[in-house]
Amino acid sequence: MKACAKCGHESAAFGRCPFCGEAAATSDEEPAGYGAGTGDVNLPAWEDPGVSFPLNLVETWRRSVFEPGAFFADGPFERAAVRPVLYYLVISVLAAALSLTWGALLPATQSGFVETLAEIMNVAVPDGTDTTGSVSRLADFFLAPFWAVLYLIIASLVLHVFVLLLVPGRRGLTATVRTICYACGPGVFAIVPFIGGWVAGIWGIVLTVIGLREAHRTTTGRAFAAWLLAAALPIAFLLLGVVLVIARVASGV
Repeated sequence: MKACAKCGHESAAFGRCPFCGEAAATSDEEPAGYGAGTGDVNLPAWEDPGVSFPLNLVETWRRSVFEPGAFFADGPFERAAVRPVLYYLVISVLAAALSLTWGALLPATQSGFVETLAEIMNVAVPDGTDTTGSVSRLADFFLAPFWAVLYLIIASLVLHVFVLLLVPGRRGLTATVRTICYACGPGVFAIVPFIGGWVAGIWGIVLTVIGLREAHRTTTGRAFAAWLLAAALPIAFLLLGVVLVIARVASGV
């Protein structure tokens, strides 16, 4: 076992305390040489088998959101991303649940999935029904895990392409996936009406850049450039589509 010299937390799985960030010291009862060669790995509490649920979830969220530099430093970026993806899904569903709650309490400011689908199919939604209310919000909630997984796949691949282009000596795709997963914590700020989404989006960008910097052992500038290019790519495709449509209409074809 390893014990943190600062807070006393013990676990066999971390080289840096998941609670306070202090380097763990080997306890007296350990045999000599225990853990030698494993390196000083900053294992998130979520991946530490010595920390029980829900404490591991809360502590991982707290450190990743409010102490991102210490959280991502020396992380186990080569480790399989199964647990980080599970954390990402839990936070995504929690954020969707909070949005569902506010959607039921406050007037709708944007179309839900049902209304959007009806508009695409050119089908009128009957007035005086609950379809535009609770059913639509529930559809948005239950589809949240699907959209979250789809976003994770696309964002990881696109972002890693620019990491490959801009960052020498980078780690593999798993490191990028882990970064995106653990940078999702601000999504919980959806509990704050009106401004919660903006705060979550901006702070999520900050966490992603810090995570990329630590994951791929690069500078903040290169990490931000990789994120910026990845974010600009879909906007560029959208603008290209608009230009093509305008050109086609103008030519009368």
